Amino acid sequence: MDNIELLKQELLQFLNFDELTPEILHRLINRIEVKADGAPIIHYRFSAPKIK
Repeated sequence: MDNIELLKQELLQFLNFDELTPEILHRLINRIEVKADGAPIIHYRFSAPKIK
């Protein structure tokens, strides 16, 4: 239960931000690759929810 509360608090910090800081960016994005044609591939640190 403690882990759930910590996760909730961390998520609330992200939801209530006014500007994107490097710290927030690094916590959300794992890495960014750029293909030969210049198209970016963004690897997030979380998975997208599955829509049924």
